[in-house]
Amino acid sequence: MPCVSPPELNDRELLAYIDGEAGRQVEAHMERCAHCRERAKRLARLQSRLTAHLYRTCPSPEELGEYHLGVLPRDRAAAVARHLAECPHCTREVYQLKGYLAQMAPTLEPGPLEAVREQVRVLVARLVSGRPGDSPLKRPALAPAYAGVRGKGEELLVYQAGAIQVVIEIRMDVDQPDRLILLGLVTEIEGHELEAHLWQAGQHTTTVPVDELGNFVIPGIAPGSYELILSSPEREIRIEALEI
Repeated sequence: MPCVSPPELNDRELLAYIDGEAGRQVEAHMERCAHCRERAKRLARLQSRLTAHLYRTCPSPEELGEYHLGVLPRDRAAAVARHLAECPHCTREVYQLKGYLAQMAPTLEPGPLEAVREQVRVLVARLVSGRPGDSPLKRPALAPAYAGVRGKGEELLVYQAGAIQVVIEIRMDVDQPDRLILLGLVTEIEGHELEAHLWQAGQHTTTVPVDELGNFVIPGIAPGSYELILSSPEREIRIEALEI
């Protein structure tokens, strides 16, 4: 089927039509011409496949929304920020989201992302047993399963965050004599997907999982001052100024 009004539209004009940015002359032509409409459909399918291929590693729209609202874990938020610095596609999506939320702010009802933000509780743990100045190498080592330290924390570092306790023991790393190992136990916490994140001077250094019994191990730590964050979808527990 030939174009009803030659010359037929070029690819640039068809792309402008697909993106909703065509002028009146192009729109009038498309209304009359089935040939150019079919070309536009094929071009739109090709553009969709190319976009999916080029941006296959992009964060999902939901994750971009969570990033904008500040509810992503700190390590994932940093990864999304690095991605946005290089990806115009996702940068445009976040920009559009900002504009939409700003426009809807006066009447916007709390949505799923806002509900998630409200549900994430941030707790700052306080030291209730042990002294930060004590040499960690003078303290008794945790048992291999770590489950027997409850009630034996007089010389361990025991932190309290609400009903949750975090017991910490620092030992020498036998595989790296100049490094240390952090052994931890989290008690009185429900739910899964708990992770331990170690930060130093605002930089993320390590993430390890916390097992179903509340144990976690972080090896190969250089001596220094750190922040330990235990995070799950429901809460975040922070231990600040942790001297290792």
